[in-house]
Amino acid sequence: METEMTAWQRVSRQHPCPVCNRPDWCGYDNEGAVCCMRVTSDKPAKNGGWIHNATGRASPPPRRYAANDYEPPDFNATLWWRTTRRVLNLETLDVWAERLSIPSSFLMFMGATTACGMLCFPMRDGAGKICGIRTRDPDCAKRAITGSRAGVFIPGVRDANRETVICEGPTDAAAAMALGFEPIGRPSCTGSERQVVDTCRRWGIERVTLCADADGPGIAGAKKLGDVLQAAKIVVRLVTPFGHKDLRDWFKAGATRAMVDAQWSQAEWRER
Repeated sequence: METEMTAWQRVSRQHPCPVCNRPDWCGYDNEGAVCCMRVTSDKPAKNGGWIHNATGRASPPPRRYAANDYEPPDFNATLWWRTTRRVLNLETLDVWAERLSIPSSFLMFMGATTACGMLCFPMRDGAGKICGIRTRDPDCAKRAITGSRAGVFIPGVRDANRETVICEGPTDAAAAMALGFEPIGRPSCTGSERQVVDTCRRWGIERVTLCADADGPGIAGAKKLGDVLQAAKIVVRLVTPFGHKDLRDWFKAGATRAMVDAQWSQAEWRER
């Protein structure tokens, strides 16, 4: 007889993840199981996270279809993005830009759109095709529309003359672009290594800067990605946003390209 499944709940600022202590992206149930999207365990979940303190079960929390109450059987991420992009309200985007302290033009470059009060970004696979939609609620909760597959956040048009920086999330990627870099944003601090490598190869990139969030999981995830990139014969250096939580916070605090270059110049380039 199968054990009855209990409902999974999203973490929040009031109830952060017991494993990584972050207020978003993870989930838990009422039997002590936690699906953490940042800290690994020996029980990987199908949504890219890992089960901790589970009672013999390794089922991830279901993703919500955040745009409306209708959940299509086959989610066409490209069509969804194009449809919402055509009706994008620039005033709404400006409100989000002010809230995030990032110029709206760079959110646009990253493919930002809006729906039902949410800020939305396309995720792309290694070939550059849109494979999912990441959403950000007004309460700052970060989710993905049901049917999405995890991918990277990259600009719609690439500037090959810019230095490439890999960071975490679409808003950090937008901040990197505002600082004059060519960004690749990961959906979390772990996972999506294949999409990152494929994107680098498709762009012909020979070296990248990995900007890790200034916490344990962020640095550990960046080191793991660095090993993967080095194995793919891509030269890497690992840096952090000097004295700040992430790259967007550093940019919000007034970082300039000159300041960033001066700080990161001390990091060692590594190759296999």
